[in-house]
Amino acid sequence: MTTVKFQCDGPYEAEKLVGLMSVQKDDTAYVEGVAAVIDNEIVIKLKDNSSHAVLLKDKANVDRLQSLLLSFVNGKTKILSSKFSGSVAEITLG
Repeated sequence: MTTVKFQCDGPYEAEKLVGLMSVQKDDTAYVEGVAAVIDNEIVIKLKDNSSHAVLLKDKANVDRLQSLLLSFVNGKTKILSSKFSGSVAEITLG
């Protein structure tokens, strides 16, 4: 089990990211992929085909999150939980 932290551009963005990455009743996450990356912004696509932008602190955090999401979508990792404190989102992987 590994916990990865992401610096977001404020508490609202951290809360939004955690909500998008939350584990559903069937122990899966609702994320389907990354729709776009623009500087310090990542657009996450969900299984209902909606897309949601999240602003992170910098491009390095975006790159790390994109890598994590691609690993998740490809079945290489599983999201176990997510939480935030201030502007930091924590994703626990299994």
